[in-house]
Amino acid sequence: MHTLLVVLHVLAVVVCVGPAMLLPWLGERALRERDGDRVHQAGRRTMLYNALTLVAALFGVLATATSDRYSFADAWLIIASTLYVVAVVNGAAVIPAVLARIGKELQDAHGVMDGELLEQHRGRLLALSGLNLVFYTAVVILMAWRPGA
Repeated sequence: MHTLLVVLHVLAVVVCVGPAMLLPWLGERALRERDGDRVHQAGRRTMLYNALTLVAALFGVLATATSDRYSFADAWLIIASTLYVVAVVNGAAVIPAVLARIGKELQDAHGVMDGELLEQHRGRLLALSGLNLVFYTAVVILMAWRPGA
């Protein structure tokens, strides 16, 4: 049973975490093209895939609970879990909210946006997206490496 849970965990991570890490960048591209509809769409997809990573987390919890080798008290698992929670909140709530606000502003302005305002939005989006990429990357590295295990 443990092996099946690990396989399901890894499959869910591959299917959900990759898009969760990369979809905000599509919002940045749509922002550069001043396409409010695509910015909104990127926000919705970002929220969806970040929420779907909870399935991977559930399989990870079940795999850990059925493991003889790993424990919830392992330092690498505590750190990875904490970083994961921060990444999920950022990816499922903060980034989609920013994308929604930017998309609405673009739609209201019919795609016309001051260059300085565009760069402010772009900088905010790139910073949040970059942080999410770093958090998820650290989680993946810790889960694959399992230092001290």
